[in-house]
Amino acid sequence: MNINNGKFLTAEEVYQDLFKKIETLVYMPGERISEHDLCEVYGISRHILRNAITQLKTLELVTVYPQRGTYVSLIDMKRVEDILFIRESVEQEALHRIMHFSDTTELIRKLEENISVQKKIINHEISIDRFNEADTAFHRNLMDAVGRGNVLSLLKDEYVHVKRWKNFELRDQERFEQIIRDHQLIIDAVREKHPVAGRKALHQHLDTVTNLKNVYIDISPEYFILP
Repeated sequence: MNINNGKFLTAEEVYQDLFKKIETLVYMPGERISEHDLCEVYGISRHILRNAITQLKTLELVTVYPQRGTYVSLIDMKRVEDILFIRESVEQEALHRIMHFSDTTELIRKLEENISVQKKIINHEISIDRFNEADTAFHRNLMDAVGRGNVLSLLKDEYVHVKRWKNFELRDQERFEQIIRDHQLIIDAVREKHPVAGRKALHQHLDTVTNLKNVYIDISPEYFILP
C-alpha cells in the first residue's frame, strides 16, 4: 500500500513519519522494520529510506544490524531516568520560586483550567496525543510562571525516549487518572504555599521509572533495557 497519494516524499518527510510511529508505539520496541516493505509503503527508493533511517539511528531510535536488518531500539530506562532527573531538577527550581510569589491566583486558575481539559479528555474518548498535549501544557504553565517556558525544549531531541516510555505507561487507563491526581496535589501545594508538599508531589509525579518499575521489570520486560 502506497501512502504518498502520488506525492514525491523526501527523506525528511519519511523520517518524520517514522519518528512519530516509533514515538507513539505504532512500531513497538524491538520490532523489525523491513526496508523493502517501507519502500513500497512510501513509494520511495532505498536511498531515500536509508537517509531517513540514518536520522533515526542518530537519535538511537533504531538499531541496524548487518545481515540481520533494522530494528526499533528498546527503551533504555537508564536514559529515561537521566532525562527525567534533569527535567525534575528544572521544575523543582521553578516550583520553589513559585512558592515565594505574593500572588498565585492567575497561575492556579490556569492550572485548574488545564486539569478540566484533562478530565474531559479521559471522560470522553481517550486520546493519548491530546492528553499528552494537555499534560505538557500543565507543566509549561509552571515554567512560564517563572519566565522559563522554553527551557524544557532544550531537551527536545532526547525527550523522544521519555515520550516512548510515557506512551507505553499510558496504555493503562488508570495512569490518566493518577496523573490528574498528581497535578491536583501540585496545585494544592501552590495554593497553600507548602514547599515540602509541593516538592513531594512533583517528585512523585515525575519519578515514573521508580513508581512503575513493575511495567518494565515484570509485565513487559522484552521492550526495555533495564536501568
